[in-house]
Amino acid sequence: MSLSGWGSCRGNPLWLPLKLSIVTSVSQSISKNRMNRHIILTSGRSGSNYLTNTLNQHPHLANYGEVLASMLIPYKFYQRCKQYKICHGSIIDYLNYVYSSKAFFYTAQFYSAYSHIKKKKPIRFKTWGKISTLGTKDFFLNYRQKNAVDFLISNKDIAMIYLYRENNLRRYLSTVFLRKTQISATEKKIEVSKVHIEPEHMMTHLEAIDKEVEDEKRIVSQLNTHRLLTIRYEDYFASSESVLSYNQQVFEFLGVEPIQLKSQQQKILPQAMRDMVDNYEEFRACLINTQYHKYLD
Repeated sequence: MSLSGWGSCRGNPLWLPLKLSIVTSVSQSISKNRMNRHIILTSGRSGSNYLTNTLNQHPHLANYGEVLASMLIPYKFYQRCKQYKICHGSIIDYLNYVYSSKAFFYTAQFYSAYSHIKKKKPIRFKTWGKISTLGTKDFFLNYRQKNAVDFLISNKDIAMIYLYRENNLRRYLSTVFLRKTQISATEKKIEVSKVHIEPEHMMTHLEAIDKEVEDEKRIVSQLNTHRLLTIRYEDYFASSESVLSYNQQVFEFLGVEPIQLKSQQQKILPQAMRDMVDNYEEFRACLINTQYHKYLD
């Protein structure tokens, strides 16, 4: 039920209920419809699509995916609503609305069903009354850029899942392949050809990722009185057994039955960097005397 698959609203017969729900006053539903809430806090190429997909397979759990991403429909509607002065709520009001609105919830359910029908996949339509915990997934970067960090700090009732990837070099390579293939997640095994890495481009982006990580740590340090579950990507995806084990830990943390579930999504990239990078020797030589050499195979 992730909203991350929501692209343009043009030609989409299901966008109107969402527009109407966002136009409705935020305050009408917050206290009346509140349930247990959770957030997956993460950064790009850190396994969050996989975790979100897994959570949405649980019958008593729903996660909308990204609601602060500027290119996706929910936040686009919020921006349009503000632009034309149809609504006057702050970004905090918007997030509270996302977590409390039944209209928003059922719009997501109908969109999920519509998407599954198009893809000839089984439909998992859920009802509000069956959901024990409702969540979102967003990047630290989005919370910072949208001035929404206060939402995280002030809502101590929200269960926080901090999913991070330690190997910044692999994060960078994953981003390069994402731009090349335009595939962020897939349930099919696909073959990808090697990429040529420009050393200057790589070093610039690795330094930017380092700064992102420092920002993450600053935000997480302000959540030390919250319910917080920290998961390292490398531990989560170490094996099939570790994936199942962490999934059960997450379910227990969120207060739902820890049933054995995992996403059908497949890893896209080869395990060995040598099999990813066309100019591997140049790539390796550029990194060998830097702080990033520890990430090499």
